[in-house]
Amino acid sequence: MMKRWKYILSVGLGIIMAVSAVACNKQSEDEHINIDAYTVEYTDHPLFANGASQYKILIPADATESEKYAADELSMIFEQSTGKALPIVAEGEGSVSSVISIGNTDAAEEAGITTSESTMGNGGFVIRTIDENLYIDSNTEAGKIYGALFFAEKNLGYMYYSEDEIKYTHYDKVMLGDFDLTYKPSFDGRNVYSYDTLYNSDNAVHLRVNGVKYTWDKKYGEASMWSTLHDMSNVFQLLYVKDYYNDHPEWFYVAPQYQDTDFSQMTDNECYTIVQKYSQLCYTEGYYEDDEGGMFDTFVQNLIGYIQNEPDAELFMLGMGDNEYFCDCERCQADVAKYKKSGVMMRFVNKVAKEINRWLKEESGTPDRKIYLAAFAYLTVMEPPVKYENRQPVPIDDSVVAEHNVCIRIAPLTNSNFYWAINDAEKNTYMNTCISGWKEISSNFSIWDYRVYYHNVVAPYPYWNTVKANLEVYKDMNVIDVYHQGIAQTSGVPFGRLDDYVRSRLLYNLDADVHQLANDFIDQYYKQAAPYIKEYIAFLRSYYENHVVPAGYNGSVYTTVFTTNFWTLECLLTIQNIFDKAYASIAELDGEEYEKMKGRIDVESRFYRFGLLELYSSYFTKDQLAQMIEDWKNANVFNPLLQNEVRVDIQTKVDEWEALLK
Repeated sequence: MMKRWKYILSVGLGIIMAVSAVACNKQSEDEHINIDAYTVEYTDHPLFANGASQYKILIPADATESEKYAADELSMIFEQSTGKALPIVAEGEGSVSSVISIGNTDAAEEAGITTSESTMGNGGFVIRTIDENLYIDSNTEAGKIYGALFFAEKNLGYMYYSEDEIKYTHYDKVMLGDFDLTYKPSFDGRNVYSYDTLYNSDNAVHLRVNGVKYTWDKKYGEASMWSTLHDMSNVFQLLYVKDYYNDHPEWFYVAPQYQDTDFSQMTDNECYTIVQKYSQLCYTEGYYEDDEGGMFDTFVQNLIGYIQNEPDAELFMLGMGDNEYFCDCERCQADVAKYKKSGVMMRFVNKVAKEINRWLKEESGTPDRKIYLAAFAYLTVMEPPVKYENRQPVPIDDSVVAEHNVCIRIAPLTNSNFYWAINDAEKNTYMNTCISGWKEISSNFSIWDYRVYYHNVVAPYPYWNTVKANLEVYKDMNVIDVYHQGIAQTSGVPFGRLDDYVRSRLLYNLDADVHQLANDFIDQYYKQAAPYIKEYIAFLRSYYENHVVPAGYNGSVYTTVFTTNFWTLECLLTIQNIFDKAYASIAELDGEEYEKMKGRIDVESRFYRFGLLELYSSYFTKDQLAQMIEDWKNANVFNPLLQNEVRVDIQTKVDEWEALLK
C-alpha cells in the first residue's frame, strides 16, 4: 500500500495551506485589519431579550435598493437567530431610538459617520457603536451590504458558506457589540468566476465578490469595475473584423487560410469562431499611421463610444485574439526585433492612452473620471519588453513604459508551473522572470488567474500551495483586480464551493487564516463526512508532491490529467476506501438530509470513479464494471459537463464505457 502518502494525515488539513498570522483588533492608518479575526466586546445594551427587541433598522428616507436589501437581509438573519424580525423604518416615518442605521442616514451624519474611497476602497465599510446605536455605512452601495453582513457575523453568529449552506446561531439573548472599525478590502476588483457566482448574484454578493455586469442585479450594489470590454476585445468590438476587414485588410493580421474570407457575410457566431483563433491587430499600422480616418483614429473613437456608454466603469480592455499569432508585416517584424512583441503592443497601447487622456481632459466633460486601459500579458506578449543590465530588468526604452492609466492584465496560462507559487524563482522560473520584468514596465496590474482543468472538469485542481502565496504577490504588485477563472458552464466541479469560499474571503481579506477558512468550510459543509474529506485532500496533497509532480506534472489547465503515469490503480483504490468511510458516516441520516449530504460527497467522488472507469476498466469484471458505471451516473446528476474545451458531456463517456459490457 501507499504508506508514504496515506499516513502523513495526522496533521490534518494544516498541511494543505499555509497559516497566516492573526491580527488584533487595534487599527492604525498603516495596518490592515484582519476582520475574520476581529473580536467584539459587548455593551450593556440588549439587542434581544425576553423575546423582544427595542431596536429598529433605520434606512434613509430615499433609501437605495442596496440599502433596502442590506436592511432586509439583516432583519431576516435576526429573525433566524432570535425568532423575531427587526422592524425596518425609513427616516421621517416616526420617532425612533435604539437603531441600527444602514447607509447614508441623517442620523449617521449627525453622529459623525464619514465615508471615503481612500479609507474604504471598493466595497469597504465603517461600523461604529455610539451610545446605544449602531451605524453602518460605506462609500459604495455594495459596501453597505458587506457591513451589514459583517455585523451579522460578529454579533449574531451568522456565516455564509455557499448558496446551499448558511449558518444561523440561535440566541435567547443578544447584547449589542461595541464596534469601531473602518475597513478597506485587500483588492478592489474581486471576481471568483464560476457557474455559482456568475448566475447567482445573491451568492456572489454574500461571498463579497464583484459580479459580472450582464448578470448583475443593481440591488446588490456595484458590479465589476470592468466595462463590457473585459475579455478579448479589440478584433471583436473595438475593431470588429467583420466590419472593417474587407475595406482595410492592412489593419489586421489574419491567418493565411482565412485571408480571402468575406467576414461581412458571416453570422456573428461564425465570425467569432474564426477571428478569436486566427486574427490579431496590426499594432504598427495604428502606431505609425494616425491620419484622420485611419486605423488609430477609428480605434480611439470606438473606444470613446464604449467609455461614454459606461459611465461607471473603470477598466476597459484593449485585448487581443485568443491565439498565438502576431502580425508578420515587414514593419511589425522590424519593431518586434527591437522591442519584442509585447513592446510593439505597449507602444500602441500607450499611444491610445495618451489620446484618451487628452480627450478626458479637453472634451469628455468628466476630466476627473478614473479610467484604466488594460493590455494583456498573455501568450505571445507574455514576455515583458525589457532588457537586462547587471542581471536586472529595465525597459527597452521609454516608449514601452506604461502610461499612468495603463494596466497590465497578466494571464499566466502558458510556460507556468501552476503547482508552485508564481514568485518561486526556482520552480516557476519563467513566470517569476516575467512578473519581475512587467513590474518595471507598469505600476498597475490586473490578474487573470486559473483554477480548473479545461480538459476534465471532474479532476480536483491542486491550488493548495499557491492560493494565498500568489495573492500576496499580487497585492505587493498593486494589483487592481483579480479574476479567478473557473468553469461557468456547469456547477458541481470538485471542491468548487470550497474554492469559491476560500478565494473570495481572501480577496476581501488577505490577512485571513487560510487553514481556518478551509477547515471551517469543510466542517460546516460536509458535516459527518468532514474528517474523511480532510483525509482525502491531505492524501491528494501528499500524492501530488510525492508522485504526480515528479512524474512531470506542471499544473497547466490543459494538462491531460487522467493518465496511468499520474494516477496508479493503487492510488485510486486508496481514494475509494476514503470515500467508503465518508458514505458510511452519513448512512444513518434520513430523507432530505441524507440526499443533500450524499450529493455533496458524490461531487467529490467523481474524480476517482472516472479514473477507475477511464484508466482501469479492464481490471474489473463485467458485473463490477456495470455497477461502477451505474454508480458513476448516480454521482453525476448535478453536472452534465465532463470536458470544457471541446464540450464533452458525461453521457458520451457513459456510452463508451457501456459499450465495453457488450
